[in-house]
Amino acid sequence: MRRCVNTLLLPLSLLASFSQASCLSGDEVAANSETALMLQTSYMKRTASPWRVGGERAYAPTNAFQDAGIKFSSKCAVIENRLDIDFSLSGLTYYAWHLPGPFEEDQQRSRVLLNRLQLSYTLSDRLRLEAGKLASIPGLFFLKSPTALMSNYYAGFKNTRIYDPAMRASYSESSWGARLVDNNRNYSLSLTVTPKLATLNQRYETSSNWSAKRRGNAQARYLLRYSDYRLANHTPALSLLLGDTRSLALSDSFSYTPALTFNGEVALHNAQQWRHFSPERAAEVVDYQFPSSLYRADRNAGVEVALGAQYTTRDFAVLGLEYYFQSEGYSESEWQQQAQLSRYLNSASQSALLDHIFDAYKYLMGGEIGNVANRGQLQGKHYLSAYGSFRSEQGATLQPYITMNMRDNSSLLGLHVSTPVAAFDDSLNLYAGGWTGLGKQDTEFAFFGKTLGFYLGLNYFL
Repeated sequence: MRRCVNTLLLPLSLLASFSQASCLSGDEVAANSETALMLQTSYMKRTASPWRVGGERAYAPTNAFQDAGIKFSSKCAVIENRLDIDFSLSGLTYYAWHLPGPFEEDQQRSRVLLNRLQLSYTLSDRLRLEAGKLASIPGLFFLKSPTALMSNYYAGFKNTRIYDPAMRASYSESSWGARLVDNNRNYSLSLTVTPKLATLNQRYETSSNWSAKRRGNAQARYLLRYSDYRLANHTPALSLLLGDTRSLALSDSFSYTPALTFNGEVALHNAQQWRHFSPERAAEVVDYQFPSSLYRADRNAGVEVALGAQYTTRDFAVLGLEYYFQSEGYSESEWQQQAQLSRYLNSASQSALLDHIFDAYKYLMGGEIGNVANRGQLQGKHYLSAYGSFRSEQGATLQPYITMNMRDNSSLLGLHVSTPVAAFDDSLNLYAGGWTGLGKQDTEFAFFGKTLGFYLGLNYFL
């Protein structure tokens, strides 16, 4: 952990030299920065599945993990009212109580993540130029937003994730690029440019083992986004993505009453957004021809639709219901073709050489399927999701959620609880939760076995 923290502090000294100002030193740092210490213990249990590598289970049936992390973030003015710098760094490490299975192993158990490094230059009262490592623009939905056209891959560990007390998504990779923003009371217009800096040539590996450039800058992307604020109860938005792929997205948030909001998003794509299983290449494996890959993304046009409603009570409890559809999701027959090959690969052969080749294809399938989820994508066509957030007078928050694949009836459900500990220290938050993936064998949320997990952690602001 000491090595991780030392590596984390090195970029800060470089930034201080770059600024040539007091922005990143002394009292300014204390006034404008935030340092959070994160500690978490988690336990995971997985039922038996046919996935085996070298005769051993691909996933450990039970395991426990101890996570530790430190996050440093700061925002301050290098030139007053003209040039600001906003950055965030995380140092992470974990220890596994038992040896992970072959599908769970990380190349490193300590790493430093540059979450954000953004220089913001004010051109006028309305225009702002941002450059550096920029976070993606989110959509309106808890589950999956079609208008989030520049989503990136997960950057954390394979086995374990540190849960934020606010249950926000953590450690999704940001992208190097630039953004020009025109903000005023009537509308917002932005142009984001992220260049292609790397090629995805290790898809058999989980995205957490890729370089940061592969996770965030593997495509040339140009995003033009417009939001209008002039309508009383509607907030429409239009997004146009150009570059290696092209997409057009529309969204609207309609406030029926101050407590009830309806959201809708639709996106049209000129190509598939994620790589799909190829039955033709699977047939080659069965015929002992052994292609280099089993997955590909075709130039097939597609559509995504998300509809939802959110209700806020007088006590500020939030209840949400969402429906999501994607035309490129697997149908029942397409998914079964993938499951059928997995059963073929997991069956024992009479040849050690053939078993070794089949193990390589198992790694490839596990990596491809996992990386679809690591980019926030789902693999079916129709989903229903519900969530809630309930807050007590003492500040404790209870957040249940459930997502169901309507094709195969597999589900992912969980519960997250967090509370400040004001009696001990206002800077301390405790949290706990559990989640489970349920479904029959070969369904989306139980493809590698039914899973049950629990976690307990703290977040302390130093």
